[in-house]
Amino acid sequence: MKSFSSHFTHKKPIGSRFFVGVLMAFTALPCFASAEAYQTLNLKQAISFTLANNPQLQGFFYRDKAQQGKIKQASIGQRPQIGLMVEDAFGTGEHSGLQNMQSTLTFSWLMQQEQIDSRVKASQSELEQLRLDKQIIALDLAAMTAKQFIQLLVKEEALKLNKMAVRQANEVVNAIDKRVRIGQSLAIDKNLAKAELIKQKLLVEDLEHEIASGKYQLSALWAEPRTDFTLTGNLLQLPKIVDFQSQFERFKNAPRLMQLASQKRIAQSHIELAQIEAKPQWQFTTGLRRYESTDDFGLVAGVSIPWGASGSNAGTVAKLRAEQDVLTAQAKSLTQQANSQLYALLQEVKHSVHVITTSKNEIIPTLETALTQAKQAFNVGKLNYNQWSSVRLAQLSAQSELLSAYESLHLQHIEIQRLTGASIEQ
Repeated sequence: MKSFSSHFTHKKPIGSRFFVGVLMAFTALPCFASAEAYQTLNLKQAISFTLANNPQLQGFFYRDKAQQGKIKQASIGQRPQIGLMVEDAFGTGEHSGLQNMQSTLTFSWLMQQEQIDSRVKASQSELEQLRLDKQIIALDLAAMTAKQFIQLLVKEEALKLNKMAVRQANEVVNAIDKRVRIGQSLAIDKNLAKAELIKQKLLVEDLEHEIASGKYQLSALWAEPRTDFTLTGNLLQLPKIVDFQSQFERFKNAPRLMQLASQKRIAQSHIELAQIEAKPQWQFTTGLRRYESTDDFGLVAGVSIPWGASGSNAGTVAKLRAEQDVLTAQAKSLTQQANSQLYALLQEVKHSVHVITTSKNEIIPTLETALTQAKQAFNVGKLNYNQWSSVRLAQLSAQSELLSAYESLHLQHIEIQRLTGASIEQ
């Protein structure tokens, strides 16, 4: 049996920069890419379709617009007031009628620009947080798409292996049948070979169903579930893995850590707003008064200052400061977890690479040689069916284990990318 790598020679490599389409998720236009025309699909296209059409991301466009409206509203202060007051009119005696009436036209306004600026700053911080939330979901969806894509490629290669096993099992049945007819093998060997053939056919059928289901689930990520397309990619192209320190430095700019920093800025903006709102808001009034009895005019002016302590928002400020401390602790915890997780992932990557190298260069070639020798020995009657079959199944198992090692390596790499929020060049 040849190595499953021979099935990949005609395919394009998997793009390890699987976040290459992430920027599509951050466009401000409410239009989405259509996936209707594709027949073959590579990883970059799959991620692009997900980021352009997934309902989770589409909703952020409208949430973004809503937050921009909130910012606009925050920039609008209370309107100035115009007032008209009439005194000493329609009374009795000297104040009957309008002869001694005094009328005052006033214009009043609040000194609120500092409060407006603080409200706008708080709303802008919330918009930044919203966009970071969108980026994190986009990265998670990109990772989910990439994982499903890789797993589908693996199943398709497993299907090829099992179809090859079916052909081999069928050849074995025919070979044993000839030997049974001439009395060189027992009928029990033929039945065992037939059972193995049936088992391999069932595995093929199972994989065909799993691939159809996987394609449907993959395309459902961009709201167009279907199964009538083929995947293209090369599992044999090993991703380039950067050293631990470089990966950890990338994490420091990862969206999840930036999200906590953004939440701290939001809390700080609300603290400043609460402190400003607690300050007395001075209200100025100016106007013109007319004396009906003398037909004279006079200027009126005044200022209104709220009385009392300015600590009315002390509780709110204390709560927000405590929330900032919580976010600081969460950021520290997240950094420690990422440190541990990245180290573990990189160790797993090294192990997967070692398994792949050992399997390709040592285990599989040895088993292929053993299989050739076992077949020759069986043909000349030096080996029974069970012995030959065990060698053949061991070689098939080694191929499957190699395929699993490639799957593990790619999935580990995807998880590193998701964790750091950065693309890694091949």
